[in-house]
This record gives sequence, C-alpha cells and structure tokens, in this order.
Amino acid sequence: MKTRLLGVFFLSFLLGAPAFAGGAADQLNRVIQDYTERAKRVDPYSAPYFNVEEDLGKFGDYPSAAYLARSKKLYADALEALKQVKPEALEPKDLRTYRLFKGDMEISLKRYQFPQELLEFNQMDNRLREYIDDSNQDLSYFPFDTVKHYDAFLERSRGFPAYIDRQIGTLKRGVKEGVVLSCVVAKKAVNTYQEALEPKVEKNPFFRPVGFMPKTFSAADHDRLEKGFRSMVSERILPSVRKFDHYFQKEYLPHCRQGYGLAGLPHGKEWYAYAVESGTNLALDPAEIHRTGLKEVDRIQGQIDAIQKEVGFKGTRAKFLESLSNDEGHFFKSSKEMFQAFLEIKKRVAPLLPRYFSLMPKGDYTIVDSGNPEDAAGSYHQPTESQPVGRFVVNTHNLKAVADYDVASLSLHEAVPGHHFQLALQFEMKDQLSEYQRKIYGSNSFVEGWALYSEKLGREMGAYHTPMERLGNLNSEMLRAVRLVVDTGIHAMGWSRGKALKYMQEHLAGDTKDRETEADRYSVWPGQALGYKVGELKILELRKRAEEALGPAFDIRDFHRVVIGNGTVSLGVLESQVDEWIASKTGGHARGPSSSPDRG
Repeated sequence: MKTRLLGVFFLSFLLGAPAFAGGAADQLNRVIQDYTERAKRVDPYSAPYFNVEEDLGKFGDYPSAAYLARSKKLYADALEALKQVKPEALEPKDLRTYRLFKGDMEISLKRYQFPQELLEFNQMDNRLREYIDDSNQDLSYFPFDTVKHYDAFLERSRGFPAYIDRQIGTLKRGVKEGVVLSCVVAKKAVNTYQEALEPKVEKNPFFRPVGFMPKTFSAADHDRLEKGFRSMVSERILPSVRKFDHYFQKEYLPHCRQGYGLAGLPHGKEWYAYAVESGTNLALDPAEIHRTGLKEVDRIQGQIDAIQKEVGFKGTRAKFLESLSNDEGHFFKSSKEMFQAFLEIKKRVAPLLPRYFSLMPKGDYTIVDSGNPEDAAGSYHQPTESQPVGRFVVNTHNLKAVADYDVASLSLHEAVPGHHFQLALQFEMKDQLSEYQRKIYGSNSFVEGWALYSEKLGREMGAYHTPMERLGNLNSEMLRAVRLVVDTGIHAMGWSRGKALKYMQEHLAGDTKDRETEADRYSVWPGQALGYKVGELKILELRKRAEEALGPAFDIRDFHRVVIGNGTVSLGVLESQVDEWIASKTGGHARGPSSSPDRG
C-alpha cells in the first residue's frame, strides 16, 4: 500500500480505554478489532479498498488538520487500550501479535512529530494522482459493477473541489514554514496530473468509466450516468485541476528549494531517524546502513565482473555498463513486445514452484499498464474484495526502463514468488489472520525483503536461463545495495542529486532517466528504499540459521511456509517465528528476539 489507511471513532475509545473481559488473548483481539473498525473509516477515501459501501460516495477531508488529529488519536487510543493487556499472560503466537501491533502503533504515532503532509504531494504519490487512477479500471480499487457504484463515484466527485482547496492550503503552509519539495521533484510532480487537464470531456481520464459501463445497465441509466459524468468533468474536475495547476506552477514552484533531502529541513536528522525506523522496523544507525551498503556493492560487483568475463566483453567495467545501458538490442521495440516477455516468464516460473513451496495462493495475477509516466518500471497492486485478482503494473511509457535481461528478475520480485505470492496468500488467509493483518498492517522491510529474496531464490529455482538474465538479477540486487548507500547519502550525509546520480551511474546498468527516477524517489520517500536489502539480509540470515540448526532435516518448503505463512510481520516477529520453528524441530528452546532494537 502506498498510504496508511485509517478508520472511525468508536464510543468506547471516545470515553477512554475500554474495559475488556476474558483472558489476555481475548483482550488483545478486542483491542485490535476495535482499532481495525476505526481504521477502516478514518479516511472515507479508503472505502473502496476496505469495501465500505456506505462511504464510497465520500471524498474525505485529507489533508486537513481535523484529519491529522483524528488519525493521530486513532493510534494513541489503541496504545492506551493496549495497556490493559498483560503480555506475560499471552501464548507465544499471541505475544508475537502483541509485539506486532504495539510496534505498529508506536511508529505510526511517531509520524505526527514531523510535518510529513507538507511533502506528500510529490511525483511518486499524491491524492490527485490516486484519484485519476481511480477512473482506470486496471488500476482502481473502486468498484464499477452496479448503477449504485457509478452514482457513488459521481457523488464522491462533489468533494473534489474542497480537497483541492485543502491541498493548496497545505502547500501554502509548507511554503510559509520552509518545508517544500526540492525544485527537481516539484517540477516532476506537475506531470502526475496533466492528463486531467484534457479539455475535451470524452478524452479526459475521468470520463473513462463511461466506456466500460456494464451492458446490463438500462438505456435510461446509461444515458443519465453519461450525462452525469459529462457534468462532473466539465463542472468539477476541470475547474478544480486548473485551479490547482495554476497555484502549483505559478505560486508553489517559485518557492521550491535547492536542497535534495531531509538533511536541509528543520529537524531533518530526527525526521530521517523516524523514516529509517518506519522503513525497516529497526532503530538502525544511518552510518552503519551506509557501510553495509558499500560492502554489499563490492560483493555484488565481483559477481557482475564474473558475468562480464563469461559473456566475453573485453572492455572496462564502465564500458560494460555503458553497453548494457545503450545497446538498443537489449530493449523492447513496443509495449506489446514487453508484455509478451513478461507473460513468457510467468509460464516459465509456474512449474518450478512446487519444489520450493507447499503453501501457494489460489488467485492469479494480471499484467497491466501503468498510467503515470513517473512510475517505477514495475509495481504490484494486492487483491481486495472488490478487486480479487492481483495486478502486476508495468510502466511502458519509458521502454528503456526495462531491458530484456531484467524481465525475469522483475517478474519474480513483483509477481511470483515475490509480492503476488506473499500478499495474495495473505489476502486469502481469512480464517487464519485478522482483518488488521490481512489489510492494514504493513512492514516495508518484510514485504520488500521477501520480494528481493524471491529474486535471489530464482537462481536456485533455475528461473534464469542465460548469463544475461543472471546479470539482470545481479543488476537488480546491485540497485538495492546502492539504495542503502544513496538513501543514507541523501538524507543523512547531505549528498546532492548530482553526487547520488554519479554513484548510481558508476554501479548500475540502465537508462539515465530511470536512474533519475530512482534517485528522485529516494528524495521524497526517505527510508523506504532501505527496506529491500535490510529485509532480504534478515531472511537470508534466518535461513542460514535454520540450515545450520536442522542440517539434513532442513526443508526449504517448510522454511518458506514459516516465513510467509503468517502474513506480513515485522523483522523482529519474523525472527521469533523462525526461532520457534527451529526449536520445535530440534526439541530445543527458541533464541528469543534479536538484540537489535525492534519496532514489533
């Protein structure tokens, strides 16, 4: 998920921490259930994701002061209620859930120490872009199955002009407080909403739902709804987007800043410490992360050098990277050709899975095109009740963003056995996991760590058929190692954009525009890029521990079941799960939590 989804106030929370009857586990479950019901309704814009039908027609009041206060109170109330639960009275499984929930609430509450909302309208993620995507059947969580759904979409649009006013007001506050986007990313943010300025109603993206209106609708409903969508675009969408565009380009951009990371903002050091903790579940020192990144870069570079030798390239390392980045033979000529390549990898990987997994999702995934030119090469949208099929989103706007040797590794990461495997499985575990764990809790380091581990697992599975595909996998791993260096460089060490790009060019094959997109992403999502390598290294560490402890009795399928069979968890909880599993197999004792400070 891109953003944390929140919920409504229950009377018990408004009156203070509720008194719970029953054992400690029952008390814990009640706290989590009450939080979940509130979290589903704090932001009505989240209604499609949570399948809250009665809120589909509401836009919500993000990013108002009332919204922020309501969200903050949600976490504070949950922590207060959690004080009634005695962790020493919980069984190991429930104790893990307690740690997971408590850590989540603590780090979520800490977010309100920083004016994050002032930077949330950026080129990677903003509500205006999300709203545009809501009209795209391939990308939306909004259901378009009934006349009532279409009416709700029209009704929701009535709240759009007020959102634009609130967003402009928030950006004005950022200008006043000196917390604004750097100029390079602010200019890119303009690209995220340009298509909504299309003056011809039929070509405006918000008119798209008329084109896929179910044929079961009566002619009268069809005509009425089409008229409603025309009015929506001309009377609400276009005037509001024009108003925002005028403000952003004429008033906000002149106040953008030259700095490139949190290092130049008020309380930037503390803000980044929070971002690291949020992105990894661990209270890690940025300097130590930076050193780990440098070591990983050196290790992976040695393997890339071996591939260079294997394929017979005689030039320097720099020339090799340059050839990988610029040789037209490595890139697709059309989006159709790219899509076909991803479909071929899907077919290739499927028969390899049973040897490595005994637990697999039943649901499939589809491959769809991205609608945002600033998106990454690929991303994944997890299933929901209204959209039960996973979606692997590929950006075909920049064909050089995905070389032919990258397709296999990217597929394993975003789809199978990476994100789709883990998140679709989690969605399907309705009898084993709470709604909180299935739909709300998110650990960047676990989810992205698993996906990166899945790329490496592809080597064992035989998913990479050629030296170039193995090179693509190594280049992908190198990107995640480089992120440790560059993210900390930008936010903790004051690196400029130029220095970050220079370091990336020295170690990564790929298109210049793609590297710029990556670096700019790190600048507006501090700490997020750290989760991939930090999570992968933890999973590899735990696998090695299990292999050494179990010897010949180690079963890779059982290990993978332990890792992803309990939904998304924090790295500390994952370590406890693996240690308990090892103890159950050996008759020994679990090692207990890692000595590293952990948020859950």
